[in-house]
Amino acid sequence: MNFEKEIHSEFWFPQQIIVYQDLKFKNIKNKFVEYCKKQQKVDIKGRVLSNCLGWQSDSICTDNFVTDYIKENVRESLHTQFNMKVNTNFHIDNFWINMSPKYASNDYHIHNGSHYSGCLYIQCEPNCGSIKINPNINSNTDWMDFLTEEYKNSYHIYPSSEFTPKEGMMLLFPSYLPHKVNNNMSNKERISIAFNITFS
Repeated sequence: MNFEKEIHSEFWFPQQIIVYQDLKFKNIKNKFVEYCKKQQKVDIKGRVLSNCLGWQSDSICTDNFVTDYIKENVRESLHTQFNMKVNTNFHIDNFWINMSPKYASNDYHIHNGSHYSGCLYIQCEPNCGSIKINPNINSNTDWMDFLTEEYKNSYHIYPSSEFTPKEGMMLLFPSYLPHKVNNNMSNKERISIAFNITFS
């Protein structure tokens, strides 16, 4: 019998998702809510992309307190969570507002043309709809059902993941990851600001 064998595992293709939480967001929440509602009044129709029942603004590319806030927190997130090459810079390409009343949702989509994307949650209640990220949307992942929960938890082996939004929470994730937002089942409008990031 041949005992000269070697078996090991390698875990490739990780997806780094950064979760940032502003613990003092309540102090500036109203300023963001007022800004979002003002933008909606300017363009009542909005646009329809992945949004179902909800209102979405056109892309906003001008700098203001929103981009200043996003830049500051993205910079801190990248600095503490990534080990980037020297002289790497980032740019907020655009952002847009999502106003999602009860039952509103967003279908699966990706953000073409950028490196990372993000979502800042302005107003959200319990059951307002989690964000689901599914890198395996076009793959058969049934084999994962045969793994123990302990093993899956240890190595984050799941076909998809969901994040429950909190006010002041900002998610950053690779733009190529398919993601959707589940139906808002609360009685209050969910308000968020999504944005795209490129590195140079």
